[in-house]
Amino acid sequence: MSVSVLSVIDLPQLMVVQQDCYSEELVESAAVMSERIAAFSQTCWGYFMDAQMAGYLLAYPSVLGSITPLAAAFPLYQNANCLYLHDMAISADFRGQSLAPELLKHATAEAEKMRLQALALVAVQGAEGYWAKQGFVKVMDITKKQQAILDTYLPEIACYMTKQLRSEPKL
Repeated sequence: MSVSVLSVIDLPQLMVVQQDCYSEELVESAAVMSERIAAFSQTCWGYFMDAQMAGYLLAYPSVLGSITPLAAAFPLYQNANCLYLHDMAISADFRGQSLAPELLKHATAEAEKMRLQALALVAVQGAEGYWAKQGFVKVMDITKKQQAILDTYLPEIACYMTKQLRSEPKL
């Protein structure tokens, strides 16, 4: 079992895991996923059991309060202060083996290495409780623009959540 940086070679397995984990409305295209991996490979990881992908996490440096719409390209921020965890999925065959916490631990370590102050994400498919147990807090003060972006995840109820990592801002 190992976590490694993803490349476009991993795309076919990633798409299988994604389709296994999400409702049809939330499945993002191979083209979008490929673009994300190519642009932010250092923060896109796969969890592999031998050569089989058991799960993945796609993330990118972002700015707190900035929410990525479903199926949109990851924006590039020069003033990033958080690591945005856009998509984490664990194949049904590998659930219950603590792979998600391992991927989260890996992302947290990378965010701290990058001197980012927080993690952020959009919780879907009823995952708000899971993320709360991991220390994430639902952001209650959502602007109309942010709500419009969250609505791109419909028919799912989506909520924006953050987790503070460090008290001092990135220099």
